[in-house]
Amino acid sequence: MEAHTIHGSLFRPVLFAGVEPAAAALEVLTAGALVFGAGFHIATILLAGFYLTVVHTMMVWVASKDPQMSQLYIRSLSAGDFYPAHGSATGRVRPVHPAIPRGQ
Repeated sequence: MEAHTIHGSLFRPVLFAGVEPAAAALEVLTAGALVFGAGFHIATILLAGFYLTVVHTMMVWVASKDPQMSQLYIRSLSAGDFYPAHGSATGRVRPVHPAIPRGQ
């Protein structure tokens, strides 16, 4: 029997800098909006750097636990928090028939 190796790109998740591509894009866009939207000052640059450091570290930790966590979270938002019962209190009760018929 031959043993074949499977290339890592076939089963490893796609990550940019250790996080999901959507999360990396969101981090960069938020930091860019902070720097260029609020003004190009040393305080906003330091705040954006701090934001990128803290948020990116947290997102790397999350991606190490589950690389598709954000996709799972977005999919879970469509699920309901409460599913009402389908029965009715005024519904008709069906007769119960014995599994083994009585002798005739």
